[in-house]
This record gives sequence, C-alpha cells and structure tokens, in this order.
Amino acid sequence: MNWQAPLDLYCERFGPGLFAEPLNAASNLAFIAAGLWLMAALPRVFPSPRRVPAPLEVLAGLIVLIGICSGAFHVFATQWAQALDLGSIALFIYFFVVCFAHYVLDVRWALAWIAAPAFWAFGMFVRAPFDPDAFNGSVIYFPALAGIALMGAALAVQRRAGAAQFALATMIFVISICLRSVDLAWCNGWVWGTHWAWHLLNGGVLAIVTLGLARAILRDT
Repeated sequence: MNWQAPLDLYCERFGPGLFAEPLNAASNLAFIAAGLWLMAALPRVFPSPRRVPAPLEVLAGLIVLIGICSGAFHVFATQWAQALDLGSIALFIYFFVVCFAHYVLDVRWALAWIAAPAFWAFGMFVRAPFDPDAFNGSVIYFPALAGIALMGAALAVQRRAGAAQFALATMIFVISICLRSVDLAWCNGWVWGTHWAWHLLNGGVLAIVTLGLARAILRDT
C-alpha cells in the first residue's frame, strides 16, 4: 500500500492540497471541545471525595485524539492519515465497550477485555447484509449505532441512570449517519457537502454517551 497516496472521498474536496477541505477539517474541533468539556465536567459528576474513574478520563482523551486524527485526515487526505482517523475511532469504540462491560455488566477487568473482540464479531454480523459502499460507506458505523442503542436498552431495563443519555445519543447518531450518507449525493446542490455536520454532531454523541456511562457508574459508587 502506498501510504502517501492521495484520497478524494468527500464533496468538499475539489483536488489535492492541505486546505482543500476547510469545513471538514475545522469541524473536528467539535471532538476536541467535547473531550475537553468532559475533562472539566466529569469531576462535577463525581463530587468530592469521589474521584473520576481513570477509564473515563481516558475516554475523554480519546475523543480529543479523534479530533486530532480526523483533522489530520481531512487536511492531508492520504492513506496514512485515514489510518490514523479510523484507528482513533476504533480505539474509542472498543475501549468504551470494555468499560461498559466492566462498569455496567459487572464483568471484572480481566474478562471485560473480551468485550472488544466480541464487539468486533457483532460488527461483522451487523454489517453482513449491506454492501460496504452503501450509504456512502456509512455502513461501517452501523455496529456503533446498534451498540449505543443496545447499551441504552440495557441501562433502561436495569432502571439505571444514564439510559436517557444513551437514548439521546442514539437519536443524534441516526441523524449524523444520514448526513454522512448524503454527502456526495447532495454535492451538486451544496458544494460544501454534509460531512462537516457529521463531525459536529458526533462530538456531541461521544460526549453524551461518556456522560451517560459516568452517570451509570456514579449510581453504583
């Protein structure tokens, strides 16, 4: 694979160059802002003398990392930058699933890590009925959508705090996936595309689900 090979995947990009996707690049500030907001908000969720669980602080940091890596992808638009983008997203998703298994499903840490490969297998099952290029490639995020919905349902069944945040995140994520899916289809009528809106909404989605997990943890501490 040529890691320096240029990519042209979004409506806003008209050609090669570092600043050919200004809105797509700048909108990644939403992830950075969401992660920094969480770092400031979580201590208020866990009032003194309770300390914020370290894994939640890691999740907030990973949201910031997503913003940096996705921003790099939309600036450089190369294979290596795309790998950073997808890798940072995968890190957040799999670590979040592990944290949920530990804190909500009460699986001890040594076994909670099995949730990561289990979720990978779940993702393969969810994506199987769809062409990988369907919905402008958004099929890759269907497992995350299904996962958020199922986690929220699990919290609701257990009557635990945090269910409302997961329900809200699910609804916002549906809208953001729709916007990502129509980016190229709407390109003729709206030259800026809609991928930047996907970033803005998903910064909120990640912050909301992390806050929901924090509320679920707080009830049990």
